[in-house]
Amino acid sequence: MSELWQQRAKTYQSEILKYLKYVLNDHLVLALLFFGGGLGLAYANWLKTLQPLPNYGLILVATVSFLLTLPGQPVLLLKKADPVFLMSQEKNISAYLRKSLRQTLISVLIPVGIGSLLLFPLLALAYHQLFLVVGVVLTVILGSFTNVLIRYQGYYFAGSRWDWKITLLIDAIIVSLIIRFPLIAAVLMLGWLVLEWQRLNRLMEKGSFNWQAAVDAEQKRMGRLYRFFSLFTTVKNLPVKAKRRRYADGLVKFLAGKSSMFSYLYSIMIVRSGDLGSLMIRLLIVGMLIVAYSDQEWLKLMVGALTTYLIVIQLVDVYRPVQANSMVQVYPVDAEMAQKGLLSVLKRIILLSAILLTLAGCVTNWSLSFLGWAIVVQAITAWLLTQWLVPRYIKKKTDKRGNYASKK
Repeated sequence: MSELWQQRAKTYQSEILKYLKYVLNDHLVLALLFFGGGLGLAYANWLKTLQPLPNYGLILVATVSFLLTLPGQPVLLLKKADPVFLMSQEKNISAYLRKSLRQTLISVLIPVGIGSLLLFPLLALAYHQLFLVVGVVLTVILGSFTNVLIRYQGYYFAGSRWDWKITLLIDAIIVSLIIRFPLIAAVLMLGWLVLEWQRLNRLMEKGSFNWQAAVDAEQKRMGRLYRFFSLFTTVKNLPVKAKRRRYADGLVKFLAGKSSMFSYLYSIMIVRSGDLGSLMIRLLIVGMLIVAYSDQEWLKLMVGALTTYLIVIQLVDVYRPVQANSMVQVYPVDAEMAQKGLLSVLKRIILLSAILLTLAGCVTNWSLSFLGWAIVVQAITAWLLTQWLVPRYIKKKTDKRGNYASKK
């Protein structure tokens, strides 16, 4: 089992490094440098306003410290077939889990360490003594380790001795002690860590491992990781899921319009897809924030048009999986119906985007001049998208008979 973990850990690390070279590209690194520099400058200027430290300063320290103890999803690297093929090795699963636990604790130190470094100047203002600051940092690190151990206990049928709500309550109570007694908080957290470590050891020696729960948790963790990587590149292992969202029924009806077969299908795919729907919302929110907080009228207009363009560019690809379905080709419907349905849905998305972006721009720059120019710019953008870009995309993806051309 130890060799199996080494093999899977090596494969996992190479896969992560493969995707990270797309995530940490030159543009993103440059943007992060500027963002980090601006954030650091704002943080330094804010700290200057906290001398002397106000009463809410210690409460803020305790709140951030509590949040830093929560990260730490176990890295199990289990596969769907493991409950079948590794069931005979259940007695030796403890060796595999100990390797997994070590990897998880090391990975937890990264966000906790970064958070502690960012919190350090605030801790220096709050406590003025190094040993008290060290007590707070130790409390955070030990608390994050304790939560990881409790998560591992949950993969056994005996489970943790605490419900997750009680666990969070105990964690919050101990961390809150750093407001007045940082060293006592560190000692109590260390005692809790030792107790949970002993319980996990007993479960690993005599407990019954819940294979399905562990595999499901690992699949969800990898799914979140793949969805993050999919924002930067194509991910082959990303599972495609459709999720029922009752709260979005009104949006589906609005996008579908008169509910032709294809317009309703495209609307359902956009709203229920975890990728397309969330991508549209993220782009719209980012665009609205930039437009709302900008003082330059020309920048508002440009960002508004660019946001609408990016949304349509990302959503127009919904045409491809529908037309690639062989059943669509044998339906007794006009080939132009799919194209008209896509244009109908995109027109409503453009209208919704234009309204929200214009309203966001009016928050900080209300004037009839801006409102008029915003309507004109969005109207021109909508005309170019619906009359030129989208039809060209559809034409590229279809042959002369209106069927999907997969080789083009």
